[in-house]
Amino acid sequence: MKKYFLIIAFSLTVFIASAQTQKWAIGFKIGEPTGVSLRKYGDRNGLDLTIGTYTGFLKNKKTYKSSKDDLGNIGLTFNGTYLWYVPFLNDRMMAYGGVGVQLNSRRYYPDRNINSVHTTNISTGPSATAGLEFFFANKPTSFFVEGGGYIELLPKIFYFNPNLNIGLRHNF
Repeated sequence: MKKYFLIIAFSLTVFIASAQTQKWAIGFKIGEPTGVSLRKYGDRNGLDLTIGTYTGFLKNKKTYKSSKDDLGNIGLTFNGTYLWYVPFLNDRMMAYGGVGVQLNSRRYYPDRNINSVHTTNISTGPSATAGLEFFFANKPTSFFVEGGGYIELLPKIFYFNPNLNIGLRHNF
């Protein structure tokens, strides 16, 4: 009886463990925005959280707000995106797309010679992302290219900032 109980317990453990597999990835992206990304993969969907900074690479730094400094469009950003993806090429590549929300903090210096006088804006709005991720054979590393955009709703309504970056992820 003990033997049968152990076999059933072992079988249930294996079944439950395989049904609750979790796939995570942490990575670094360069571009607009540059930052660190944490991703949780599901069956055909995922959640991507990114914290980083805008570099002013894709837009004129002074298009956001009139400012006499060189850092008019640079700031800290947090983005959360819900993704849907489709694997292909024997699961070596996947296409993905998703929608989310972004929160930014930007600091402005009206006079670049006086660093103690500044204003800070907190902004938010929806974002969209689409990309391709390539998985290396027998390696936990993946390479990705993604693009999309962010539309600010507060405080500057309908301000659009394009996002484009490349990066590497470690999958575990």
